[in-house]
Amino acid sequence: MRNISKFEKEKLLHLLECSDEELNNLTEKSNSLLEEKNSTYDVLLKILQQGFNIREAVLSAIILGQKLGYKKAKIEMEEEIKDQLYKAFKNSQ
Repeated sequence: MRNISKFEKEKLLHLLECSDEELNNLTEKSNSLLEEKNSTYDVLLKILQQGFNIREAVLSAIILGQKLGYKKAKIEMEEEIKDQLYKAFKNSQ
């Protein structure tokens, strides 16, 4: 939520019908759920069990999706770099 403009944040607060503090709380809860070592299904279930309305649950899921996508891309890039280094080392011998 740090990267959105003030105008976008205001629209989001209006859409969710919540205060700035409630939105920050929702974001923190979303981030803390991601840090736990659970499957995506378990994380989404926990979001729904926290009593958020459907719009808040969707926003939370979007936040998690962005972070999970970033982590997956990071892992894939690391593996690709390792493979390329291994091939380069093998070909140099």
